[in-house]
Amino acid sequence: MFFQTGLPSMEELTPIIIAIVLIVADIFILKIGLSITKAQEKTNFKWVAGSFGIQFGIIFFISAPMILGGLTGQMSEGGPSPLLIALTIIFSSFIDLNIINVLHKIGMKRALIITVLIMVPLSFAMFLLGSNIGNLLG
Repeated sequence: MFFQTGLPSMEELTPIIIAIVLIVADIFILKIGLSITKAQEKTNFKWVAGSFGIQFGIIFFISAPMILGGLTGQMSEGGPSPLLIALTIIFSSFIDLNIINVLHKIGMKRALIITVLIMVPLSFAMFLLGSNIGNLLG
C-alpha cells in the first residue's frame, strides 16, 4: 500500500485515525484523572505527556506479539484467543498502575482510578492498530 501511487481509501484509514484520536484523547484523560485525584507531583502537561509516552511504550512492548500477529494477517483469521487478550490487558494494567504510582506519587487507590480511565480507550486503540495494520500492509 505504501509504494502504490494512489492513496488508501478512507475505509482502510478510518480505524487508524480512530486509534490515533483515542491515543491523543488518552493523554487528556490522564491529565484530567490526575486533576481529579489531586496529584501534586509532575502534573504539568510536559510530565503528563512523558508519563503517557512511557506507559504507551511499555504497553506497546507487552502487546507487541499480538500486534505482530496483526501485521502478519493472523488477526483476520480469528486473531489471538480472548484469554490471551485478557491476560495481556490485565498485565499491562498492573504495570501501568505501578508506573502511574511511581511517577506521580498519588497512591495505589488513586492510581487504580486513573489506570481504569486510561486502559479502556488504550486497549481499544491497541486492538485497532493490531488488527488493521496488517490489512493496510498486505
